[in-house]
Amino acid sequence: MFTPRVSGSRSVYAPFAGAKGSKSTASGRRSVGIFSTGKRTPFVSRSPALNKSALQNSLIIEESSQYVVESFGSSLPVLITEALMLADRTTETSVKIDPSGWAWLVSGRRLFVWRYKQAQIVRATVCKELPLPPSDLSHKANLVSVVAASDGGPNVSVMAVTPDGVIRYWPSLTNEGAFVETSADLNGEECFSLTAVQFQHPCNYVLATTTNQLLLLSPSSSGMQNTISWHQLSPNKGMFSRMSSFIFGSQRAQSSQLAAHCVLAGIEDDTEDSDEDYFYALTGSMVQKWQLCKGASEKIMYECPVEKMMRDHFIQELDVGGIEDPGQIKVWMLDMQLVRNGVAILGAAYDTRAAIPTMHYAVGVFDTTGSDAPLYADSFTLLRYSIKYEASLEDKLLNHCLLFSDPKSKIAYMYTDTYIICFSVSSKSAAFDRIDFQSPGDCLLGSGAFAKQPIFFSNNHGLVGLRGQEQKASSLDLSVTADTSVTSESMLMAPPVVTDKADELSLSEDSTQRLKAAFLHASRHNIEQAQSIVDEIFPESASSLEESGVGIDTSVATLSREIIDDFPASDPRWAESVPHDAASSTSSLILLHQLEDKLKAHDCFLSFLKNIGLWDRLSTITSKDQQVTTHQVLCEHAEKLMAAISLRGHHTAYPNLVDAAIRKVLQHRGNLKVPSGLTPQDVFYREVSRIHEVIEALLEYEEEKVNGQITLHDQVTLVSNVCTIIACMLREAWQYRQSKALVYQSTGYSVPQREFLPWTASSGPKGMRSLLSRQHGMVLNYGVNSTEDVQERGDLFQQLLVLTDILLDGYLGQLDSVQSDDGDDDYYSEMLHTYEQQRYAFIIPFVEHGQLERAASLAEKYCDFNVLVKLCEDTNNQERLQRYMNQFADKGFTDFVFKWYLDAGKRGKLLSQPLPANQQAALSDFLESHDHLSWLHDIQMNTFGKAHDTLKRLAYGETDSFSKKKTLLSLSKLSALACDDVSTEAVQEVINEQALLLHQESLPSQVFENFDIDLDIMPPLNAKQLIQLYTSEQNVDSDESDFKSALDLLSFISKDDEQLEDFKLHIWCQAIKKDNWLQLQGPEPLASCQQTVFFKTVDLAYHSGLDLLECLPNVEVLLQAEELGSLRDNSHFQYLIKAGYEQIERVIQ
Repeated sequence: MFTPRVSGSRSVYAPFAGAKGSKSTASGRRSVGIFSTGKRTPFVSRSPALNKSALQNSLIIEESSQYVVESFGSSLPVLITEALMLADRTTETSVKIDPSGWAWLVSGRRLFVWRYKQAQIVRATVCKELPLPPSDLSHKANLVSVVAASDGGPNVSVMAVTPDGVIRYWPSLTNEGAFVETSADLNGEECFSLTAVQFQHPCNYVLATTTNQLLLLSPSSSGMQNTISWHQLSPNKGMFSRMSSFIFGSQRAQSSQLAAHCVLAGIEDDTEDSDEDYFYALTGSMVQKWQLCKGASEKIMYECPVEKMMRDHFIQELDVGGIEDPGQIKVWMLDMQLVRNGVAILGAAYDTRAAIPTMHYAVGVFDTTGSDAPLYADSFTLLRYSIKYEASLEDKLLNHCLLFSDPKSKIAYMYTDTYIICFSVSSKSAAFDRIDFQSPGDCLLGSGAFAKQPIFFSNNHGLVGLRGQEQKASSLDLSVTADTSVTSESMLMAPPVVTDKADELSLSEDSTQRLKAAFLHASRHNIEQAQSIVDEIFPESASSLEESGVGIDTSVATLSREIIDDFPASDPRWAESVPHDAASSTSSLILLHQLEDKLKAHDCFLSFLKNIGLWDRLSTITSKDQQVTTHQVLCEHAEKLMAAISLRGHHTAYPNLVDAAIRKVLQHRGNLKVPSGLTPQDVFYREVSRIHEVIEALLEYEEEKVNGQITLHDQVTLVSNVCTIIACMLREAWQYRQSKALVYQSTGYSVPQREFLPWTASSGPKGMRSLLSRQHGMVLNYGVNSTEDVQERGDLFQQLLVLTDILLDGYLGQLDSVQSDDGDDDYYSEMLHTYEQQRYAFIIPFVEHGQLERAASLAEKYCDFNVLVKLCEDTNNQERLQRYMNQFADKGFTDFVFKWYLDAGKRGKLLSQPLPANQQAALSDFLESHDHLSWLHDIQMNTFGKAHDTLKRLAYGETDSFSKKKTLLSLSKLSALACDDVSTEAVQEVINEQALLLHQESLPSQVFENFDIDLDIMPPLNAKQLIQLYTSEQNVDSDESDFKSALDLLSFISKDDEQLEDFKLHIWCQAIKKDNWLQLQGPEPLASCQQTVFFKTVDLAYHSGLDLLECLPNVEVLLQAEELGSLRDNSHFQYLIKAGYEQIERVIQ
């Protein structure tokens, strides 16, 4: 089977993929902006008329195979567009959309409320801006509630709460200046959400904090006076006996670190005169149901431990075994939504033990209508959408929200700020449709629903609605792919089938039986009769997936399976077992011929489907809980026939081995008693659709034998024989799939592209991948390692190569089928990572056992660059490495080689390799992100200018080693001098930086000793740090030269630096403090003060050419410096300083 993989020569692995030339919906997704791109948002300051025109002309924003995102409602008010346009990137903006037709946007401290849907008594253009109370924390739309009058009247009230608990209430939106404000005592807690609980007007509100505290806010009106009262909701202590750990607000032991917070008003009681209201609170791991009674205190009805239930479902659905501690599955409760008869909760989980942790998402629905907590989830739907878990991205992975636009619908939406996942909660495993908002600057700021339609607020497009495509597929599992083509057969051959049942079957009510009748008529060349039956059960006018209660796909797949599993009616031993409606495809009594006749009959069935007009109407079918194309199912049936024929051919060569495996298969099936007159072989080969079960049985038999009493020779022989049988079976199936790829394509109906995972590459504990991996280990451990015979080892390695080829080809076909156009699919990336790990694990044993050519052939075919480089390095074959660099240049092999040398610590070899010009350029590009090496390559390539820039950048960034920075600056200067293109100014910059280092080198030795600075490992210091060291009291013997050096260091401080004058004053103050000025008495004190460090420093600075007017502080500033302490108040000191300044001014003038 093994053939080297050559670029461009391999067809798409899945024979069911669409033909080239057509365009998938995913790649054809449109993205239309309503407004032009702006500073932060694409809203522009144009007139409403222009915005309205753009809105009307650009209806479709995004679309997928199932859904269309289009602009919703009328144009946004000008106030909203201006607020979005003026908001900078640091301003937090959020939106909420209410089903009443009102929406509100919070941007900074500004709150905008507007009517997005028209009403007869409220103008559509109503938009009000309301000022929010000041707060150090960011305001959020979740902390605002807008309540319209329940009778549809014009009165609209607004309540807003700051994150730190300041409450502001507007009784009427028409009078935005009239509001009442109060503050809730939250003891430093932060508010999270505000929810209106409506059973009277004004209504009550529930305020939730991030620590699971709930407060009930009640606005009231007495005449012209409006007030707000509030109190904390406390559980009814009489309920505690019914619950465990039921102390609200206590610190429960939770496996998750995220406390989810969500409060929803109940919708259970629709009676108008109800005095009771309900709401639900998702707090950490619990859902609480509260009851509010009019005129009475509130009470909690129950708590439901939803996290525990969700964890149990995750463990079950993810099929994770060996759970010793439930906490090994980490679970979060992310969001909650009201649904019919309860609540739906969005959860996330991952297995902490997994080598590659993956975050999975699911929705659990709980019936909360009763007065007691639900004991289990009514339904649990695991999304097929998952993301690789990384601790650094945890917040992003948990930032998912849930939306049900219609509580009675099964369609749900999970969304983040950049995409929406649409799925159904009608099954345990839900496929999904993803809609990305990919326009520059676009993101989702909020969501809601109106008239059962999901509504979102896009940063680029304003309000957008989500609706299904007009030509809807039958379920969310379908996706549109390219058109396909097929090479149809021209003749319908009549197989040797029993035909006297055709008329009887045509009268059946079962569509599969009637399709069988049509097939039998066609086999007798009664084409018109066959076409009539097909047109009757599957009319052209009906949907291809809903035909008389049973789909075309289901009937076709069922009949195909019956053909490959049919009974040999001509064999008298089967007389009592043959069903009455069976129509055998063979008259042979020999097993091998029966299998060959079944293959011919299956080929005739394909021709029948194409000639009768059903082939191009086939779509998808559910197989093993996955959606697969019906064409793929039909091909699988034929492949298993080829595998069965291969097995039967080896049965005569290894009768004891195959017979033992067959007995195990029948034992697993429960067929302990074979019908009288039949053999286990007859029973086993009859059911071809389950032929794959023999592979697991072969492995079990092999493992039992090698773990028992068996000689090494017999062990090696057994392993080799099992490997031969398995490899030949799967190779025959693979070759059939490749050779018949065009036969199983469609020329008509666009068959949805599905993840291609054939039975030869099935996953799971008992999937073919696991079985082949086990056999791979058996060959190595009990075959290769148990023999020294060269011929036997060669045969075993050849068998191992075939197994590895089958395994990797299955992975590659699956990857090809799921690869997205943009290459940024999380599932694809995760699968690619798994494939790369498995690829290396399966190929590297060849290298370790010296099978270098076999390893190279596999690595070349499956592009395992790691193995290829390792082979070249181990054999020191640079010529071969260069050939690979040319062969795989378009696949990034060159960069991989460079990175491999870098990771392996072989930097010298990386830089010294003799490379052609194009690869030298590639090496330069690769080293752009590795400055510590790129300068060496630049010097080697005589690009001294680039080397100078890189070395200077490295030197400026060096903060750990003084000597290293000094060396880098020297090399940078030398590179600059060697290049004619480097400016004098650039060289002077390096010289100035070297001068700063020289100041550090010139520090007195006692400074190093007193500060315990090691000269060999000291870091480079900046000018401010050096000034401190030169003038510090630890520099006991400092003199005018030290203070002069400190003055020189001022030139390294920017003139715009606010601390420049402070450091200048500090230097002179420290110089003054070196002498005892009070002892400078006598007849000529001025002469005495000339010997002070201060005036010596002035004299040295003057003779060194420094501008004294620039470097000396103002005398009044100096005399008022706090550093001088009590000395500044001494009149004698003031006299000496002022007299000295006077003398200095005379000298300067």
